[in-house]
Amino acid sequence: MMGSNKSDPLQQQGNGSSSTTKSNNSGKAYGKIVLTLKNQLLPEEKLASTPSQIDGLDADTETDLRIYGCELIQTAGILLKLPQVAMATGQVLLQRFYYSKSLVRHPVEHTAMACVCLASKIEEAPRRARDVINVFTHIRQISSNKPITPVILDQNYIQLKNQVIKAERRVLKELGFCVHIKHPHKIIVMYLQVLALEQNPNLMQYSWNYMNDSLRTDVFVRYQPETVACACIYLTARKLKLPLPKNPNWYSLFGVTEPDIRDVCVRILRLYNRPKPNVDELEKNVDELCKKYQDAKIKAKGNSGSNTPNNNSPSSPQNVQKTTGAHNAWGGFISRSGSHIVPTINNEKRSRSRTRSPSHSPASKHHKRSKKHGKSRSRSPQVIRKKGHKRRSYSRSRSTSPHKTSRKSRDKRKSRSPSNERYIDRYEKYENKERYERYEKERYDDKERKDKKYEREEKERYRRGKHRDEDKERDRKEDRSKDRRR
Repeated sequence: MMGSNKSDPLQQQGNGSSSTTKSNNSGKAYGKIVLTLKNQLLPEEKLASTPSQIDGLDADTETDLRIYGCELIQTAGILLKLPQVAMATGQVLLQRFYYSKSLVRHPVEHTAMACVCLASKIEEAPRRARDVINVFTHIRQISSNKPITPVILDQNYIQLKNQVIKAERRVLKELGFCVHIKHPHKIIVMYLQVLALEQNPNLMQYSWNYMNDSLRTDVFVRYQPETVACACIYLTARKLKLPLPKNPNWYSLFGVTEPDIRDVCVRILRLYNRPKPNVDELEKNVDELCKKYQDAKIKAKGNSGSNTPNNNSPSSPQNVQKTTGAHNAWGGFISRSGSHIVPTINNEKRSRSRTRSPSHSPASKHHKRSKKHGKSRSRSPQVIRKKGHKRRSYSRSRSTSPHKTSRKSRDKRKSRSPSNERYIDRYEKYENKERYERYEKERYDDKERKDKKYEREEKERYRRGKHRDEDKERDRKEDRSKDRRR
């Protein structure tokens, strides 16, 4: 009887035990999020065929672009004075991202900027997007032997900043906001302490150097950091010809196998045998593939809509706005060609709700005004006048007809407004010139009187202060003389 009443402890929590049992029996799979402190590794099928290779990019070019992006992050981090952990985080994020997206569709330089911004926030050393853009522009100018010029805060800068912000969001989205990365910096130190080799500075330094160089490869998406740390120690010991324990093998103590260590060592050493890539050629190859991709995309969109007007056709006004401008963060419209193109707004529903008339042109509005002339909002009295009598309007609204008013009345009207006080003629303020001159003279005399009074007060204050200082000095001398007599 006791055995039959046993059930899963998860099913005993809450009142819905029967529904939980049904869902478990049916075998339905539900999505879940697993957060661990271990690095996320990719399966072999993901590592074999990358999105860049699917888009037509060969493996060597992809590897060179990955190395170039990691070098950009490392150099920018040094110029931005970031900690080494932040630079390592940015490089691992770049490697992970390009196993989900293609290098053909997403430029490596924008993604590198985004990874630097994101890694600086993760490692609690944030840097502004403007500083990151300045540093990357400086690196590009030096590498291409161009004169060093500051970044101009123009429309191109705003576009680049928006692209970096979008790239940062894209990286977060593709990685599922799982950006925790465990680095082998501390692991190397800990393993050397276990092996009683922490007193050897060369072994420690070379191991760290191999580990920093391994960030340019894809070993951090293939193996855990413990394996990478053991491989760096293994390589350094072989280079310095230092013996390590073999019976049993020292790496078996840390749960690492020799084939994995050898694979990591081969990938790191292969990095040193690669020639330095030519960035211009790499960008040229990527641009050609990107152009092919865009042409295929436009052709596919053109074939999808046969008879209906296509919104993406070059003749449509919406496409013109998409190609010539970019929407900024404040709801405005930034034009790339220099001309501000206002996006078209469909006011059909709003106009139907306000009036029953189908036409909304200015001519129709003028026609309505002429029809309802009798119901005007002006304050003109409704008095029957003769045929030849000239009508006088008391309306406050502006009239299009020119008013025949004198210059004196216009000047008076201007002088009434508080904003135009400085344009008031001095002669209009007083009755005649003599009165104005008398007023100016009195004002000047009053000012002179006040200045003289202020000078007298200052002299009196100085004299009193001087006498006070003399009295204090005299009192001090008397006190000293009294002290001497005592």
